[in-house]
Amino acid sequence: MLKRFLVALALLHIAYAAMAAEGDLRMIAPRNQTMPLAQFENDKLTGGMLKDLGDAIARRIGRRAVFVSVAGDQVAAALSSGKADGICYVRPFWIDGDFLWSQPVIPDAELVASLPDAPVVRSLLDLRDRPVGTVTGYRYPRVEQVLGLRFQRLESATMEDNLRKMMAGGARHTLLGRATMVYQRKINPALKLRPDLVIASFTAQCAFSRQSEAPFAEIDKAIKAMLADGTVKGILSRYR
Repeated sequence: MLKRFLVALALLHIAYAAMAAEGDLRMIAPRNQTMPLAQFENDKLTGGMLKDLGDAIARRIGRRAVFVSVAGDQVAAALSSGKADGICYVRPFWIDGDFLWSQPVIPDAELVASLPDAPVVRSLLDLRDRPVGTVTGYRYPRVEQVLGLRFQRLESATMEDNLRKMMAGGARHTLLGRATMVYQRKINPALKLRPDLVIASFTAQCAFSRQSEAPFAEIDKAIKAMLADGTVKGILSRYR
């Protein structure tokens, strides 16, 4: 009798776990991102635009957002395999794979920023053979196209690490997003970065796995509604 009860209890637990899993929207939190996009504590996403957007999208479709922390170069694999349902702040040529794409969501720009005493960068050709602060797993297709083998990447695990290296006398130039530069200068007045050159202005999207059980039609409808009613604008304004 006791054995049957324990078996029934175990089966009930499994059933509830399966029901809970079906109610999750698993959003990727790339560990190489930094604020204002992502804040981590012990590799767990605890704040930033990506968390706020993921939570808002999940609520709109009646699910619970769960954030899957992965290395920056593992984003595509996590989506392709179905380990995660989606990710925001990406573009089609940033990751390899066949995914479902939202409309543009997060406006930003890719910049060359320099230390105050560094030579001014007026074109990408000025960066030939100069060490440039970059983040492991990030792609810089325009810079790679222009500089080729003369693009000297000085890699860091995250943008915060990259900026710390610059302050400590590492590379005198870095590639970063405008939103990141504005936010980091705001919270750290000692960070003296000069925006030299806009490489490209863009509006990043969200990508979703074709293996996901979360219906993309509902997700896409939710994102469009959030853009129309000002929800996305409100989230982004918290970090600017």
